[in-house]
Formats: sequence, structure tokens, C-alpha cells
Amino acid sequence: MESDFINALTFTFMSVFSMVNPIGMAPVFLAQTSRQPAEVRHRLAYKVAAYGAILLIISMFIGPAILQFFGVTLADIQVAGGIFVFFTAWGMLVANPRQGKSAVAEPEFSEDSAEDIAFFPLTMPITAGAGTIAIVLTISSKINGSWHTQLLSYLGAITGILLVFLIVAVCYRFADVIFRKLGPAGTAVLTRLTAFLLLAVGVSIVWGGITGLIATLK
Repeated sequence: MESDFINALTFTFMSVFSMVNPIGMAPVFLAQTSRQPAEVRHRLAYKVAAYGAILLIISMFIGPAILQFFGVTLADIQVAGGIFVFFTAWGMLVANPRQGKSAVAEPEFSEDSAEDIAFFPLTMPITAGAGTIAIVLTISSKINGSWHTQLLSYLGAITGILLVFLIVAVCYRFADVIFRKLGPAGTAVLTRLTAFLLLAVGVSIVWGGITGLIATLK
């Protein structure tokens, strides 16, 4: 039924959008790419959006099998990804703005360095981290019924993911324009605020992984 498509699209979009938070993560993206020329940064925005959508769609279909094959649990990924997010946010929070440091020490610009950061860390775990992967794995596990129902549900979920990352592309692409309007002071305030929120997200992801690991011991 068409309702299966709409329900899957709506639920996936709202769930993934709230975790990805493209508007809130735009200053993080801008800080991570501050040493890149504008045209490279804009290209990175589109790449991150494409990589993120592909990562989540693949995770929806083969994620559980891969984790099982390597003997890795979702809790393991949450702890590892959460720790990285935590230290990324901490670096942004304590960085000296006069030195222009971003969350992670960056090398001088080169095309290779820009390619290196497109997937890690800009896509994984900053934009589409363990929490987001956990969401799509949960959505996938709840899709059942006839083949027709499953087909519509998966199409709806994929469409929801694509819509989220279309918004990611727009927010990241125009992050420099938005924050140029805010000025250095406004950008610094918003970046630090976002870093603090990202710090909390990192703690939350790690704690979720730890509680998951503890649960397996019972």
C-alpha cells in the first residue's frame, strides 16, 4: 500500500534528520574544512552528502550481516565512534580561535588531504555516525510483511535518507555564506555552542554503547 511508503519515508526522515542534524552540524563541517579553498569545501559538501546517503543505505541492507561476520556488535561501534566524536568536539571547544585551529589538527591544504577527510571524519562519524547507523539498522529490522509491503517500505526509507542528505548538501554547501553573515564573533559563538552539543552527543553515544556491552554480560 502507498501508506507503507509514506509511513516508512516519514519515520525514516524524522529519525535520521534528528540524529544527523544538518543545520547544527554545518559549523562543525565549516570548522573541519576551514583550511580548504571555498571551491574545495563546496565540493566536499556534496561528497559528504553522497557518502552519507550511500553509507546508510548500504548499512540498512548489509549492516547486520557485516557486523555478525566480523564479530562486532553495534555497541562496539557506538563506543568507538562516540569516543572519536567526543575528542573532535573537545578539540573544537578548547581551540584558540586566533590560531584558526579546527577540531582535529589539519595539514596544509592539498587535494589529497581534502579527499582524505571526505569520508573520515566528515562523513563517518561526524555526519553519519554510530547513532545514525543504529537508527537505520533498527528501521530495517522492523520492515516485514509481504514482498510488496517490504518493497514499498524500503523505497520509503531510502527516499527519507536521500531527502535528509539533500538537506545536508545544502546546509554544508552554504555554511560559509551563512556564517559570513554572522561574522567572526557570531561564528565563534555558534561553533563553540555546537561543539558543546556535539560533546554531549559523543558522551551519549559512548554511554549507549557501554550500556549495550554491559547488557551482554548479564
